[in-house]
Amino acid sequence: MLVRQLNQADAPAMLAHLLRLDETDRVQRFARPASDDSIRDYVRRLDFERDAHYGVWQGREDQPSLIGLTHLALDGQGKTAEIGVSVDAGQRRQGLAGRMLGRAILHARNLGVVEVVMYFLPYNTELMELARNQGMRLSVGEGQGIARLLPHPASPVSLASEIMETWADAAGQGVRDWSEGTLAASSVVCGRLSDLANSPD
Repeated sequence: MLVRQLNQADAPAMLAHLLRLDETDRVQRFARPASDDSIRDYVRRLDFERDAHYGVWQGREDQPSLIGLTHLALDGQGKTAEIGVSVDAGQRRQGLAGRMLGRAILHARNLGVVEVVMYFLPYNTELMELARNQGMRLSVGEGQGIARLLPHPASPVSLASEIMETWADAAGQGVRDWSEGTLAASSVVCGRLSDLANSPD
């Protein structure tokens, strides 16, 4: 199953995935209780131009189901990013969350993000393990924990890696299904690759 960057057209599938989360999973994803209406409002306010969203699909080609979702939310200056991750209850412990998180961190690195953060509840051991596996530093307070990562600067290798991931997405969907989001992501990364290639040593 491929990790694919999502766009506005995927919002209904994103909403369906989040609504399938039970009460406990919603608290772990949003760090607070989340009603159906609050989740609908969250999806309605997603910014697909500024932020990046990644998902994993499963099922028949004509009726795929989004079983995992990661949101990379950028601040106004694009220097700090917060990540939220969720996976359907029956699809966990398969490495899906780690793959989505790695993809989001790679994108943040290539955008020049200085710090990536992920908040979690102290009893969410799965998310803590996931963060450690990505090299994030954890600190746990009385009611909430935070994982931090200072990404390495973008390099030609990291940019080329993201381009290959993006093209793999398109190959998985079929060339006819290339989306505006996929093409835009490739354009951004290619632009950054060109900047690095033309910058002085």
